[in-house]
Amino acid sequence: MEEKRSIRHSQRQPRQKQIDLTDAEILDRGLEAFAELSYSGASVRELAKRMAVSHNFINDRFGSKANFWRAVMDNAIAEPYGEMMAIFGSDTDDVEKFTSFVKVFYRLSTNRPYINRIISDESAMDSDRLDYLYSNYTGPILTEIKILAQRLTHAGRIPEISMDVLYSALTGPAIILSQQQMGRRIRGIEDLSPTEWERTTDTLADVVIRGLLI
Repeated sequence: MEEKRSIRHSQRQPRQKQIDLTDAEILDRGLEAFAELSYSGASVRELAKRMAVSHNFINDRFGSKANFWRAVMDNAIAEPYGEMMAIFGSDTDDVEKFTSFVKVFYRLSTNRPYINRIISDESAMDSDRLDYLYSNYTGPILTEIKILAQRLTHAGRIPEISMDVLYSALTGPAIILSQQQMGRRIRGIEDLSPTEWERTTDTLADVVIRGLLI
């Protein structure tokens, strides 16, 4: 009898580990991991370790690491993407649209440095992930910027430059904003307050805007 109970106990399925994180927290930790380790460096086991879940969790919940990466990026980019796209449909003149876009873009870049790090890393190589980012986010934004830039050029407000040059002029400073460790060393202080960050970001935006607008 005792032996049968022991056998039945050994045949029980192990309990699945309880997930203490919300879906949003899981995706946020994934964003941090991909930003710090890169896609190739963030193994499924390391991702699971950071979320304190079993190593099967990513595949069970999302199907693959690639699917998890896409879910992470969709969750991170959706809100700032919507905020930036809304500028192009606003009831303001083109100069104001352009100015607002640059300032909002830089503020979002400061507040969400992990997104910039990942996009910067992914932009250096050809991959399905870069195609995903470009098709769903970067491409649509650049389409709107191109239309806006063409109108500003025809109005004599910005010089006629290629889109890759304009993209570099706008995104270069945004990438620098995500390099906060370098910024601390240059400033010689530990960190800036939220108000100081906002002032710094707006100053950088003004420099870029004045450099482009005629």
